[in-house]
Amino acid sequence: MMKTNQNSKETYQRFHVLHRILHIVIIFNFTLLAITGFLLHFSGFGWARFLVSIMGGAAAAGWLHRFCAIFLYCGILVHLSWLFYYKFALKKKLSGPDSMLPKKKDIKDLYQNLRYVFNKGTPPLFDRFSYLQKFDYWSELLGMQSMGITGLMMWFPEFFTRIFPGYFINIAGYFHFYEAVLAVMYIGVVHMSDTHLHPDIFPMEKSIFTGKIEKERFMEDHPGEWERQQMIRTNQTDQ
Repeated sequence: MMKTNQNSKETYQRFHVLHRILHIVIIFNFTLLAITGFLLHFSGFGWARFLVSIMGGAAAAGWLHRFCAIFLYCGILVHLSWLFYYKFALKKKLSGPDSMLPKKKDIKDLYQNLRYVFNKGTPPLFDRFSYLQKFDYWSELLGMQSMGITGLMMWFPEFFTRIFPGYFINIAGYFHFYEAVLAVMYIGVVHMSDTHLHPDIFPMEKSIFTGKIEKERFMEDHPGEWERQQMIRTNQTDQ
């Protein structure tokens, strides 16, 4: 149930405090991972050597990189644990209109949104999460798994070369770096422009930090969820 706040502007609860904390943890650690990782990769350049020296040298930068990777993955494990708790302890459904799981409606929304862009129809009625938000979620969640695996292979080459040929470590290094480039480009361009740099909310989408969304934005950005919540409230009032 969403709670309202009858202040100057009516607001609704959108994000649980746990999800807001995890988002901050991921932002902080992802940023440090990107900085330390690229500095180590380009350590042959003078500017990179200078910045690494400020961190205490390559060894210190490497340990900071690994520490952030561990801390970030702990956030992922907490998130996955929450999903198990949500499903088995709270007896909630992981599917449904509030779910991050892809649905047929997302394909229909994509098609309808393309028609709307080309002035061929009306905009889709997005529910709690749009198809692009779901793509954001799954691309980052799954991408972190492959980044983690390749990172472990480079961290413990002696162990993994007992299982795989030695050149697999070199392959892991290439995958790790270029996927990091893709991740930074995607988050820096697609995610930031769609989530935070939209003209209506520039310079920042605050709901992931405050947990609340204003009524007007709720009705405009998530009309499907808004209609469902109003129907639930109406049924509860009638009872």
